[in-house]
Amino acid sequence: MTHPEPASSRSGGAWLLLAMCLANGLTMYTSTMVNVLLPDIAVELGTSDTGQQWVATIYTLFYASMLLPGGALGNRIGRRRAFLIGIAVFVIGSIGCVAAGDFAVLLLARIVQAFGAAILLPQTLSILVNEYADEAARARAVGIWAGVSSLGLAAGPVLGGLILGFADWRWGFVLSVVLGVGGLALAYPVVPRSRHGGSPSAPPIDVPGAALSVVALAALVFGLIESANLGWTSPFILGSLLIAALAVAAFLWLEHRLGARGRHPIMPLGIWRSRRLVAANIGGIAYFFLFYGVLYFLSLALQHHGFSPLITGVAFLPMLVVQAVLGPVAGRAAARFGPERVLIGGLVVAAIGTGLLALLPADAGFLDLAWRLVIVGVGCGFASSPTSTLAVSSVARLHSTTASAVHSMCRQIGATLGIAVLGLIPGSTEFGSGLAWAMAVIAAVLLGAAVAVRMFTRGAVRVAG
Repeated sequence: MTHPEPASSRSGGAWLLLAMCLANGLTMYTSTMVNVLLPDIAVELGTSDTGQQWVATIYTLFYASMLLPGGALGNRIGRRRAFLIGIAVFVIGSIGCVAAGDFAVLLLARIVQAFGAAILLPQTLSILVNEYADEAARARAVGIWAGVSSLGLAAGPVLGGLILGFADWRWGFVLSVVLGVGGLALAYPVVPRSRHGGSPSAPPIDVPGAALSVVALAALVFGLIESANLGWTSPFILGSLLIAALAVAAFLWLEHRLGARGRHPIMPLGIWRSRRLVAANIGGIAYFFLFYGVLYFLSLALQHHGFSPLITGVAFLPMLVVQAVLGPVAGRAAARFGPERVLIGGLVVAAIGTGLLALLPADAGFLDLAWRLVIVGVGCGFASSPTSTLAVSSVARLHSTTASAVHSMCRQIGATLGIAVLGLIPGSTEFGSGLAWAMAVIAAVLLGAAVAVRMFTRGAVRVAG
């Protein structure tokens, strides 16, 4: 097979878009697939319920905390090299998961996977932004990218359930290896060095800033994740949140000082002067609060209701397929009407859908659930890609990788908040008033985010170049 030469114009190229989408979908698939595999992993490796949780959460913890340094690496050595390194590291971690003979090795391999994902993911969006010069084409590409992300999230539990029907849990990670190697082989010849390579004059990485960002995010995500198990008054939770707050304060002070001295902070605070970037990150937090909140709590409720893991995964397909199909449509709409308007519309429609889920009867059948989830999927489809488009179009291209990393970081915080906050509602994992209140809270968060996006983008100046 021969690849078309992507360097002839700033039009992107289908193979490059496919490579970025494959890598993005792979990281999403890996994050949701493992949840279905946990019971079999526990039986073979002899771990406790807490150990099972850490197989999933340790990936989230290290992935979220490393996104900002991962984006900085792309600025330093070039987006192309950072992407290839990230996907190679991800494949190595996946091989480690396949070969893990005990629980400790599996956890270590999951950490390696998370490092690879945190390096490669910010590069995928930044490469697309810098590759597509035409704004409409760029919005369509980001829409496809976001749609594939949704498919990856949907494919995780479904493929995990299918794999367990025919083979053991290790084959879930074998698939990650195969897809990762395919993405690496596809990307190497089609991502041009001329536009995505490193520069001899690239600034050094802000190591102290990177370290503080890792400490802050790791402590925050740990506190949010473990709050469900230990309680919000636990010394461990309060201590981790205090460490996060102190690290954030130190990080902001350091970044301000470096910027004032003309140095190169890992996150230039000036990017936050863009109200459109703030709006994009509010939308990203709300969108992932919705997405993971619905997937996690409704999934547990369905299984408590008697659905198998595979059937539960299939139940979400109407929502996720609609979302994936509408991703490119949202991209075109964002190019025509502006990403902020499409984002607000998507948040409102998703709020209506989750409000309808709050009214779901306890004895509801599959079709009654499906049409409500389709409405949620329509809202998600119109909210997902505009958040990313708005984020990276709100800053100069020089900062596109940083903006992508910050936006991915905000999305991950939204996902963690969704599970932690909704977990405070009694009975939120079972059909009844608890689940209804959880869905109502999601609807309220979405409407609040829609209002905030409108306020921040009204009269805001779009950034070019």
